[in-house]
Amino acid sequence: MAHPLRIIQNLKLPKPIGIIHVGAHIGQEFPAYKAAQVKACVYIEPIPEIFDRLKAKIGKTPMHFPVQALCSDVSNEEVPFNVSSSSQSSSMFLMGKVAELYPHHRYVRQIKMTTTTLDEIIYSKFAAHKFDLLVMDAQGAELKILMGSNKLLKDQIKYVYAEVSEFPLYQGGCTFEEVTSYLGLHKLKLKNLGFNSKNWGDGLYVKDDLFEQQQLNIVESLPEPPGESIALNKPAQQSSYSKWSQPNESSRAVNGVKNGSYSFCTGLEVNPWWQVDLEDTYIITQIRVYNRCDNSSAERARTLKLLFSTDGNNWVQVYSNDDQLVPGGVYGEPLIVSIESKIARYVRIQLNEKNLSTLR
Repeated sequence: MAHPLRIIQNLKLPKPIGIIHVGAHIGQEFPAYKAAQVKACVYIEPIPEIFDRLKAKIGKTPMHFPVQALCSDVSNEEVPFNVSSSSQSSSMFLMGKVAELYPHHRYVRQIKMTTTTLDEIIYSKFAAHKFDLLVMDAQGAELKILMGSNKLLKDQIKYVYAEVSEFPLYQGGCTFEEVTSYLGLHKLKLKNLGFNSKNWGDGLYVKDDLFEQQQLNIVESLPEPPGESIALNKPAQQSSYSKWSQPNESSRAVNGVKNGSYSFCTGLEVNPWWQVDLEDTYIITQIRVYNRCDNSSAERARTLKLLFSTDGNNWVQVYSNDDQLVPGGVYGEPLIVSIESKIARYVRIQLNEKNLSTLR
């Protein structure tokens, strides 16, 4: 599971004040949650021996609370909970597709457990605290957990970060579409999604009003460009194409549309690049690069460099992101590089590593 706090930070959204983590396992995220200095954090884990390790790790850290419980859509239902040889694959559901994708994983025993709801846990034990980020790593039970969290979703939760899949990984488990539809009822919309090669991954959902207000604040705070955009609708090229590429996608990066989503994507290679031909030589004083806002692929821009050329063959580097800070997009502080009046016809964006290059 990627880290939700990093994604929220990259999207330039407010830092969460309280976190609920369902399926916390042994507390791998505890150091990051502690470093973030949230006001309260609840870690929920059902397996007794795993919970003991979680509790030992958290210790007596103030405002960090371990809870042993199996969360579902109803309380007081006795169910068999399946413990896997890999404890992070344990679930209330049978393995289903997981057994095909990960044949070395198998269930080794069952525990009879009584379910509870997240609403019951929080409002009975932690009513004095506020929680706005819900993290779920629950092996197919994410929808059941959400259905038992209606009061929280209505009154407190601003972010939901969940493991999701295109198809049910576990027999009887939920899909990405089901989770997305249910959260939509509570005005939480998908803002970041990353799937792996096995068609599962993590999604971040954000409350509509929170994201829209943040977008407005950031857009209004951007300084006006010093002149006209001379790259608009000019010919563009890229070093290679990925399996996701679309016809003429290079030109989409200079079509004037800045919505935070995918524009172009190169193949995996050393120092991938995209460039624009300005069709004449110009004195350039500023470059603006808008990164993606919809995907963890934004991280790929950490090693970005800018190069100028007057003939398309000889290049001069005018900027290097040596601090490896992730540039933002239209909703999160794009990269703005001021240049002391250099002449160029061609402008190239290049990565200083082996990777895919993908920007807005």
